[in-house]
Amino acid sequence: MLRSTTAGRQKAAIRLPDGIYVGFVDSLLIEVRGLLLSGSAMILAGAISAIAARSIALWICTLFMAVILVIRWRFMHSHARNVPSATAAAARRRETIFLIGAVLFMFSLSLWTFVAFYVTDDGFTRFFTAAITIPYAFGMWTRSFAIDRGINIQIAAAFIPLSAAMLVAGGWYPSMIVVGFIPLFIFIKASSTKLKDTFRAEVGARIKSGVLANRLDAALNNMSHGMCMLSAQKRLLVSNAKFSEFLALDRVRPLSNVRFESLMRLVKRRGAVPQETIDELQRAFDAAAAGGRSRSLEFETANQSFYEVTITPNSTGGWVMVVQDNTAKRNADRLIDQMAHFDPVTELRNRRSFEIALFEALARSEEVSAPFDVMFLDLDDFKQVNDSLGHRTGDKLLAEIANRLRRIIGPNDLVARWGGDEFVILHYDEPGALPTACLARRIIDEISRPMVIDGSEVVVGASIGSARAPDDGATPDALLSNADIALYAAKADGRRGWRAFEPSMDTKIQIRRLIELELRAAVANDGIDVYFQPILDVQSRKVLSFEALARWRHPVRGVVSPSEFIPIVEDIGLMEEFGACVLRRACLACAAWPEDVSVSVNLSPSQFRSGRIEKTVLDALRRADLSPTRLDLEITESTLLDDRSNARGALEALRARGLRISLDDFGTGYSSLSYLLSFPLDRIKIDRSFTIGLGIQERASILVESVAAMSRRLGMSVLIEGVETKRQMRVIEALGTIAEVQGYLFSPPVPEAEATKLIGAIRRGQAAA
Repeated sequence: MLRSTTAGRQKAAIRLPDGIYVGFVDSLLIEVRGLLLSGSAMILAGAISAIAARSIALWICTLFMAVILVIRWRFMHSHARNVPSATAAAARRRETIFLIGAVLFMFSLSLWTFVAFYVTDDGFTRFFTAAITIPYAFGMWTRSFAIDRGINIQIAAAFIPLSAAMLVAGGWYPSMIVVGFIPLFIFIKASSTKLKDTFRAEVGARIKSGVLANRLDAALNNMSHGMCMLSAQKRLLVSNAKFSEFLALDRVRPLSNVRFESLMRLVKRRGAVPQETIDELQRAFDAAAAGGRSRSLEFETANQSFYEVTITPNSTGGWVMVVQDNTAKRNADRLIDQMAHFDPVTELRNRRSFEIALFEALARSEEVSAPFDVMFLDLDDFKQVNDSLGHRTGDKLLAEIANRLRRIIGPNDLVARWGGDEFVILHYDEPGALPTACLARRIIDEISRPMVIDGSEVVVGASIGSARAPDDGATPDALLSNADIALYAAKADGRRGWRAFEPSMDTKIQIRRLIELELRAAVANDGIDVYFQPILDVQSRKVLSFEALARWRHPVRGVVSPSEFIPIVEDIGLMEEFGACVLRRACLACAAWPEDVSVSVNLSPSQFRSGRIEKTVLDALRRADLSPTRLDLEITESTLLDDRSNARGALEALRARGLRISLDDFGTGYSSLSYLLSFPLDRIKIDRSFTIGLGIQERASILVESVAAMSRRLGMSVLIEGVETKRQMRVIEALGTIAEVQGYLFSPPVPEAEATKLIGAIRRGQAAA
């Protein structure tokens, strides 16, 4: 049972696939010519035997064979015109027809031999028929090796009539021939089965090898790496598609049995692999053969692909060459390097890359005594661009400035973005190069030229400070620090200028930086005091309002004048926070005063640039629960000059909510009269520079009187500040066109607590009078 099961498994294991089985069956059906030749020979033999024996029975047997031959030929001829078989089932039906015909023909041939032995004692006839039938029967195992069934039936169709013929002959010898037929037909059966199994096993093995070869070919040609195997004579044994792609060859046929040197000459002519790479490959082959170890090299092709080639010797004396496309990795590494050393906005070198270059420049200068300058560049008014036009426009502006700097600097100079709106330049003092002073002036002029960004004209300036190596510093930190100090000095001089480092700058800048730090802390912690100076009605001397004024009491320097710290607040970009703090505290103080007393707060031009001034004012009023009618916003002409359209929109929106708008320091600018017509103003504040001449200079009185009369006719009230003497006050009263006054004649600025007392004191004085 176990043997039978094993045999069945083996048979199943070598069972032909349907496609091959159909092909074998169809090959049997189309052998019409062989059938006619062999059948005709058998019929001729039958006719010869019938003539020799003069036997009607043999003629009948011959006719029977002829009929079977004709029927087989007709069926096989019909099937031969309809190959291939559509399905395995159709092939199975055709195999059955072929098998029936083969069995009948084999039976008719054996029957012919039996009849010959039966009807005649003629030795020739008997020998002739047996000699024809027995070889034909013996050959059936070669004719039927491709079909699945029928061998046993054919053996029976041949064995039974032949055995009967030998028995009819009688005697010992014919009987022994019958006994001899048994091992003969067993051999036919075994040989047929063995041949069939061997053939099918071979076919199965070839199919399996073909599948494996196809899979191997698919695997090789779908590898991400190129691969080839070379013999010891450097002939290409096998390769994949990626290897051909690496060589820039069209893979029309597999590359095999080609000498590697010939292949390299071909790709060299095509320009795929440079000659130096071919030479390196040859050296790598020699090194791998000599050392018995892998060798690798990298190179770049003409189409900017980047490859790594690994050559490994094998045990047969040949080599395996693997080609890896590292283009994506190389590009990724370059991108990482770009991100690590270059600024993404300007595509200039970044801070880290510049520091490395500066360190290398210092090392070279020590060896060859080559002086150079480090130039710090800071943009003026860049924050205004960001606040008013947005960061995207600011980035485009930085990119345009970077392009201008590239065009200006020398071929060996280096420019980098330091951060924010700061740039740094490494300028070499070499023959033909511009002196640092000339280069700085040219940079400032070039950056100051207007540029159009997204349809908006943008104008910025630049301040530059420089330090020279090795005189101003022998280390990167020292040079950078001193160039930064020179930049501070340039900005302190009024911006859009250049300063070279001087040792005396250090102390001043350190003091300035200390003040900046302390001022930042004061703004963040409400360390700025708010004082209030009263504004009185000219006729009644009643307190109408207070002007809020910022004061800073430094822990060491004492009270710092606003003229000193307000510019610093502007420079370091704190004015928005500083102004919001003063506004908030002024509104809170006003909320505690009588309802007929208001407060005036000065607004800086920079507070309008962010576009948040309206929100800041309304938040301060909401927190203090103060009516908008009790808040007066004082602006200067510089605010209007800075950004007319934005200022107009913000002022109109605030005025519509009930706030008053005053123009401070009127008369000190150069276009004040145009503003009286184009902006929504409620009050004009005449600058103290006019007040000083009242009662002394007739021209001053005429100017004040004219401005006051004009303003009243335009519907604006007039306030004059800086009133310090009674003479000045008498002139003001005599003019009759000025509604409000402010000055030390009435009170200096006082803290919030004293402002409330001042209101009461002035009112009591008025009541007593």
